[in-house]
Amino acid sequence: MKRSLLSVRAALVLLACACGGGGDLGGGGGAGGQASEGPSTTTTAAGGSPSASTTTSTGAGASPSTGTTGAGGGLGPHVPEPSTPTRGGTMTFTNIGAPGWWPRRLDREPGDPACDYKDGNDTWGGHCCMTEHPTTSDRLAPFDEEMTLIMKAIRVKQLAVYQPGSDPAAWQMISSWDARSGVGSNLLVTQEQTTSADFTGDLTKTDCVTYFMQDRPFACGDGKDYYCPDDPGVMHLGWAGSKLVVFLASMTFDDAGVEKCSGDGQGHPGPWVAFVASELIRDGGRKWNGLCNCYSKTGTVGDGCGEINVFEVVMDDNEYSNREFMSTGVRSYQEGHIGGSVCGSGCDRDALAEDVEVVDACAQQAYEKGPVIEAGGRSDGCPTWRRPIGDRYFMILLDEAQRTIQVAVIHPEKIPSPAAEMLPDLPGSLSRGAIDAMLSMRLPE
Repeated sequence: MKRSLLSVRAALVLLACACGGGGDLGGGGGAGGQASEGPSTTTTAAGGSPSASTTTSTGAGASPSTGTTGAGGGLGPHVPEPSTPTRGGTMTFTNIGAPGWWPRRLDREPGDPACDYKDGNDTWGGHCCMTEHPTTSDRLAPFDEEMTLIMKAIRVKQLAVYQPGSDPAAWQMISSWDARSGVGSNLLVTQEQTTSADFTGDLTKTDCVTYFMQDRPFACGDGKDYYCPDDPGVMHLGWAGSKLVVFLASMTFDDAGVEKCSGDGQGHPGPWVAFVASELIRDGGRKWNGLCNCYSKTGTVGDGCGEINVFEVVMDDNEYSNREFMSTGVRSYQEGHIGGSVCGSGCDRDALAEDVEVVDACAQQAYEKGPVIEAGGRSDGCPTWRRPIGDRYFMILLDEAQRTIQVAVIHPEKIPSPAAEMLPDLPGSLSRGAIDAMLSMRLPE
């Protein structure tokens, strides 16, 4: 079944709110439609509101026996599991960033004039005060703000975050984790009520949502100008400005082996990687406080503070779902939704060659060159991903200088020359030339 991107947008508007629930929202589209909102798992305390986390950070750095150091020292290459080499793929989002505003939650009393966007109730019946928060930036905005990484149903072996250093000609690894040590360097991992630098890397046993942040605390003041949730697990800094996240991981596992986060029965096995505004997870519900967060200024679409569904396998048991394909979509006040196409029940994985990574869902065929999606402009078809079998390097690069978001999937045995400075060594720093080279990738080439 073929559908254009526009043909499902009206249905999407009704389904795209960031609500709770046990799995992905049913807000997908057919081929060329929009992906769902991502997994929706909320942990609540006895009173019905989200409960606080307990931080149990155990430090940073790597075990001396591994030879890896992490962060500024780099990680070194990791031996991947063998799999059929693929040509790789990219999706390039251009013209990203525009002046605008999103609703920001504040801790003010009912009737306070600062509550100029909303003066009402949150999802659990408490008071919700929100104000219109403006920005004049056009350099990635709102994705130049702090962002937090979210993962579910994926097995991670290495993870690194790079950002520009004091020398703009070099980007430094500032956060990292490696399975050979199991301990993060300037990286904390929060799942349910536990936050730690220790991490097994295997997120395929349950459908719990896992958050990745720096280990530095976030200071939000008294809450009058920035809401401070009673949730220590998310009160850590995200990554602001330009940033590059790259990780070696696999989405190959037995669906039946995924339990609910509560431990009660079969869990939702759809892999999900998102990069969201840190403000969104500090709303008092870790993103799931649908009536009082910055996700949307209209209440129906993601036209707020910014969320990127970097890789999402839509498995909602409807015509829009297909466990063999992944979606990538960018959401913010700039355009509402950019990208987000899905390859629904009409797409056949086996109809594509074994080396295919990125697929046009509308044409149901492989791309010969990595697609480009322009904010406010045209899109090269309806780009989606074929779900990888085996290890891949997954990458999302957000660059203020070029106002571009580059998403890539790279097979460890087919590293393209523009990514050779970064892969497979994951060094402690990257040149600006390497960043520009990766932004120029249009895989397959």
